[in-house]
Amino acid sequence: MGEETRAERFFRQLAADDSPGTVEAVRALFTHWEGLGGWIGHGAGHVTTSAYLMLGEVGGPGRGIWPMTLYPGAGRGGTAEVVFQYLAAREPFADRALRAELLSRLNALDGVDIPEGKLELRPNIRLSLLGKDRNRELLTETLTWFRDCWKDRGTS
Repeated sequence: MGEETRAERFFRQLAADDSPGTVEAVRALFTHWEGLGGWIGHGAGHVTTSAYLMLGEVGGPGRGIWPMTLYPGAGRGGTAEVVFQYLAAREPFADRALRAELLSRLNALDGVDIPEGKLELRPNIRLSLLGKDRNRELLTETLTWFRDCWKDRGTS
């Protein structure tokens, strides 16, 4: 039996704390992201392994952009951290209006209410919200919009 990959560790940690429906929703989200031309990066943490929804050259120094980082819950339920703080320094999302549009799209999800004052921070969304079909649809539409903005106006 081989050593557990970071992706396997992420999903094992997620499954320990979230419902099978949430785990499957995250798997589907990753599949959608990869279908858009993105890739999933995983943190090296042994206690908690994160997953980054990345666009850009794999391993390219300073080339990538990511809208969110997913974390297993460690007893609290998994979360998606929206990285407005990092997006503020990356084209095309250095434009505050685009970050505000991302915020508005995320706030359309049932159970999400991120205040505009968080546009320079890294607020969280509960992954359990993806158990609702409409929330999954809205998030995949939002991620497609994010990719399109980056591809059309960013430095790809």
